[in-house]
Amino acid sequence: MDKKEIVLKSIGRVADENVIEIFEEYVPAIKGIEEANYLWILYFFHLANEKLLVHPKGDVRKPLKGVFSTRSPYRPNRIGMTAVKLLKVENNKIFVKGLDALVNSPIIDIKPYSEVYDLPYGSVLNMQEIAKRIVDDELIRDYIDLNVQLQPNGFDLTLKSVFRLKGDAKIDFDNSQRVLPEAEEMEFKDGWVFLSKGFYRVGFNEIVKLSRDLMAIGRPRSTLVRSGANVLTAVWDAGYEGRSEAGLAVYNENGIWLKKNARIMQLVFIKLTGETTPYAGIYHKENL
Repeated sequence: MDKKEIVLKSIGRVADENVIEIFEEYVPAIKGIEEANYLWILYFFHLANEKLLVHPKGDVRKPLKGVFSTRSPYRPNRIGMTAVKLLKVENNKIFVKGLDALVNSPIIDIKPYSEVYDLPYGSVLNMQEIAKRIVDDELIRDYIDLNVQLQPNGFDLTLKSVFRLKGDAKIDFDNSQRVLPEAEEMEFKDGWVFLSKGFYRVGFNEIVKLSRDLMAIGRPRSTLVRSGANVLTAVWDAGYEGRSEAGLAVYNENGIWLKKNARIMQLVFIKLTGETTPYAGIYHKENL
């Protein structure tokens, strides 16, 4: 098959940071675009050169990789793509948030973001993505052994402390009369603590830091369940940061022994369809 020249039209430009200007002849094409929450912006890396091998993220300490395995702008066709939040449309200007393009970059296409097509394989983070976010965003800190705690679909949290509840509690609608029960920390003896049948509160070693587009759900490890116990947690809201606590219910009539730093719960991370208002409750920044 013979190579044929492909001509791309510039339908607009980046007029300012997060502002796209559509050229007059293409203004009819943006009719109805205000109905979208998010957009894909395709643009041209107009200041980049063509390369086939690059150092990932421009870090020369990293070995060279083929450019198609990276997000480098130094590509044969130099096409860039960014998902942005649509803020407003005024005449021929589109105001967005999160545009990763330089001023005067030519815009070559705009498409509405669609969860159905753009998240075809689900949105739960896998092991590789969790590891990447730990390095890049400090998703999890103060872990004991990254290789052991990373799981195919989540991350194991480890036991730091155990508390026995004392007294009653009060729960209302708006938390204005909320009263949490007092808690007495239990002592580890030779690294172990024995829990008879009942309910306890446990604290974790790890600090979790969720971005505004990421939530988490905690589930007990199967070994804990098979031993006659369960970890109980609420939803971990986007924007939360802290060294969290959870409930632990022991159903086993004979009780269970737990060793300090035992892996007792797997945290599963779920990518939201976009950024949300971050968590700002009383447990934010807890135990830091």
